[in-house]
Amino acid sequence: MSKKIKQRPPSALKRSPVNTERSLQEAITQHQAGDLDAAERLYRRVLEIQPKHADTLNLLATVFLQKGDFRPAISLLKKAISLRPERADYYSNLGSAERGAGELDKAVTSFLKALTLHPGHLESQFNLGQSQLELGEFASAAASFQRILQTKPTFVPAHEMLAQSLLGQGLFAEALNALHAVIEYNPQHSNAYCEIGNIHQAQSQFPEAIRAYEQAISSNPANAVAHNNLGNTLVKQGKLHSALREYQEALLHDPNLAEASINLSWTYREHGLIGEDVACLKHHLQRHQTDHRAHSDMLFSMNYDPAYSPEQLYRAANTWWQEHAPKQPPLFHHAAYQPGKKLRIGFLSPDFREHPVGTFLLPLFSSINQEQESSLHCYAEIHEQQMDAVSHRFRDLASSWHCTASLSAIEAATRIHEDQIDILIDLAGHSANNRLDIMALRAAPLQASWLGYVNTTGLPVIQYRITDAVADPPGMEAYYSESLLRLPDTFFCYAPPASSPPVGELPALSTGQITFGSLNNPAKINGEVIALWAKILLAVPNSRLLLVGKPFADEFIKDRYLDLFAHHGVSADRLEPISTLPMQDYLQLYNKIDIALDPFPHNGHTITCHTLWMGVPVITLAGNRYAARMGASILSAIGLPELIAHTQDNYLQLAENLAKSLDRLVALRQIMRHRLQHSSICDTQRFSKKFILAMHDMVHSLPKQNNK
Repeated sequence: MSKKIKQRPPSALKRSPVNTERSLQEAITQHQAGDLDAAERLYRRVLEIQPKHADTLNLLATVFLQKGDFRPAISLLKKAISLRPERADYYSNLGSAERGAGELDKAVTSFLKALTLHPGHLESQFNLGQSQLELGEFASAAASFQRILQTKPTFVPAHEMLAQSLLGQGLFAEALNALHAVIEYNPQHSNAYCEIGNIHQAQSQFPEAIRAYEQAISSNPANAVAHNNLGNTLVKQGKLHSALREYQEALLHDPNLAEASINLSWTYREHGLIGEDVACLKHHLQRHQTDHRAHSDMLFSMNYDPAYSPEQLYRAANTWWQEHAPKQPPLFHHAAYQPGKKLRIGFLSPDFREHPVGTFLLPLFSSINQEQESSLHCYAEIHEQQMDAVSHRFRDLASSWHCTASLSAIEAATRIHEDQIDILIDLAGHSANNRLDIMALRAAPLQASWLGYVNTTGLPVIQYRITDAVADPPGMEAYYSESLLRLPDTFFCYAPPASSPPVGELPALSTGQITFGSLNNPAKINGEVIALWAKILLAVPNSRLLLVGKPFADEFIKDRYLDLFAHHGVSADRLEPISTLPMQDYLQLYNKIDIALDPFPHNGHTITCHTLWMGVPVITLAGNRYAARMGASILSAIGLPELIAHTQDNYLQLAENLAKSLDRLVALRQIMRHRLQHSSICDTQRFSKKFILAMHDMVHSLPKQNNK
């Protein structure tokens, strides 16, 4: 007769002192009450007596999971699984710990094992889908969430995650269906409405996006993301003032929503409210001190404000380096340049596209013989799908082309170093989408700043700034962290727009009145500019002023500028603010303008060149910084220094005198395009040779130390 095997009691512990069982029960009680530290101590006390008790190992691991301490959780769970490999919940918890530690592939394996042991386990299936979603395995993630919904169609989180998985595959209609299912089961689900708005916005379905965001806000007025995204959609419709209010509302509900504060600052700038723009960014940086892009945005905006002196702007730029300089020692060792070697010049920019920087740079690329003179290499801060016809032209002309938008600073800098670039030229400075974080790593032995930014970068690892003697005359060195490399004629070259309309006759001959004009960004038209332009309009009877800028599509902004002029005695009927137009229509506008007025202290550049090309003389005020001397540089290069004013009174007098001399205006209009076309500005062959010579001078000399 076989011996009957006595069944073990159901107790989780081996026979042990009563106080051990009491400790376990007390640990569970403390755990359920949320006192994780007490629970941890008690679980450890149990394990001192029963070190191989799998359930206690698992429970202690969940304490670490809840604390976000994933490594010890993984270790404990692996021990528990080695003791009880049949437990699906152990594998599920292990997957959660691995996911928390960023080991997504391992997490997927653990969740799949849990589902093998316990098919249909909701938590494992859901976490599996989330891990697949985070891995970018969108189709697999969608399948995981659909399996849940087959058995539990009312499980709202699965519908939400299914929508994200479908969006990852570009399946917008299917994602919308999933989000509408969320709303069917939870009609007040604010985030679902917000996601619906995002889908419509991505497809440029702006009225539908606005309705969805408004429903999200109706369901939850404190939904800061919905307010922010509604603001973004309103911007796309040109409703900047309504957008500004939405960004303010977003920050009211979530002061830490970084995107909303950046958007608000930009919208202030579009309103011409530069003081508010800078103040907003300063407040943002108090909360987000490591945000080097926002810091750059602030420096960029400060250049529009006449309240800042060159010294203040220089000191402000230096703070960028103080706050954001790399903490690690230099990563790269650079070999000395070998005389006779063909120069390898790298250009780093987000603007290898239809953009003013691209407009000025393309003639240089077209003129340089890369077989004999130097090789040109583009590091484009754009994604492949963002490339336009100009981008493709650059890629065709360059010796090499690399998209850096998806690369970290270290990855991009390593690429540049491996390409053995001799001179790396940054074309963005502190303007939008810059990669000064790459420049900060000093990826090339020599680095320079050029073209896309109107001031010093403040980075001591950028040794040179490329300029000319009019934009930066002697004495300006004190305001730069870089040494000034002055090109002999001008700091740029210009290729006129293709298919430009012909220059028309002087408009005043047919209208009987002088039309002044400015097609510059309205953010440049500050209070001082408005006061001076108002004096000109009052001094020239029956004259009018045409202003062009994208923000003028918003009636509030248009009325704001009309009110600012009205404060100085200029009635609205003498002003014509209009929004931007397609290129050909924009160029035709110049045939309505007799005299162009350049703003200050931030002059026009591209606009000034287009203005002169269309036969319109430009009056500029030469100031005490590069931004305020670009107009002087251009007019000097085409032989019209008499249009450069040196005081505001001089500016007013020049405008008055020119307005009274129709014969002079007619003569200038007839010769202006020819004058520009035959100047050093449009002599791209001459410019490219001078540029390459300057690059050779650069590699053969050390930058002079500025006396600060």
